[in-house]
Amino acid sequence: MMKLAMLLLIVAASVGCTTHSPRLPDGPAPWERPDVKRPVVDGNQQGLELRIWVIEDQDELVADLINTYQSRPTPMLDSDRSAWRASGLMPVTIPIDELTLARGRMKLIGPEQQDWFGVLADWRETVPGRRVAEGSLISLADGQMRTPAGRFRMLTRCWVEPGADGPVMHIELAVQLQDLNRRPTAVDLAIHGAPSLVEQGLVFPELTTSFQMQKDEALVIVPVSPSFDPAELLIDEEAEPVAPEEGPPITAMPTIGEAMLTSVEFGGVSPVRRRAIIVLIARLPTEYRLLSSREERP
Repeated sequence: MMKLAMLLLIVAASVGCTTHSPRLPDGPAPWERPDVKRPVVDGNQQGLELRIWVIEDQDELVADLINTYQSRPTPMLDSDRSAWRASGLMPVTIPIDELTLARGRMKLIGPEQQDWFGVLADWRETVPGRRVAEGSLISLADGQMRTPAGRFRMLTRCWVEPGADGPVMHIELAVQLQDLNRRPTAVDLAIHGAPSLVEQGLVFPELTTSFQMQKDEALVIVPVSPSFDPAELLIDEEAEPVAPEEGPPITAMPTIGEAMLTSVEFGGVSPVRRRAIIVLIARLPTEYRLLSSREERP
């Protein structure tokens, strides 16, 4: 988790001058292609695997990724997917066989981060996001809010269960603004013990979801604003550049997704430069077993 936290700090780092967007690069060389069909931890055949792609100045590549896969159904309900999209988190499903190629077309800042969480019976922090200062203004799907001093993060729990065509991974996700000023009192500790993760801050109900994943798909969560239009961006890339209209700069009001996983500046006017793309992979056995066989027991 320390490596994951360090990698996500890159997203929150200060940005420099604007550079030209790169053209689509070729796919990765053979020796750069990870084996996505094998769990990141040898010997673990069931559980949740998480990968992080941190990229910079690649809006047209993000647009191409979303445009390619946004028409595919996701394991989320359509209502949940729409709520996440309105909150700055775009879920798309990528077939496992195409995941390496999709990643290879991005220019990552540093290596791809890989973490193995296995089966999580209780809520656990899986994606640590950025800290926000007290009074920061963020955009919600149905309004605005000023935040307490806190830190955005994604909580997860998951387990394997039987499905119609074999084992599936039941996954529950929740986005929380952890309250960094909250400290349990002696009475709290005496009566309830340490507060659970979901009690440590504000859990956004519109960003709480549950679904089932198959073994041959990856759920990719891309932090982009609700107004991000991949088709328009790809068309504009081929057109002649147009000088911006004169006028006062518009103050940025990030969504939850942008505040958590991008380099957007609160109250600033700088464009998003860096993004952390979240990739969830369900590693599943060939068949569901409630109990291990005698040969598998230690």
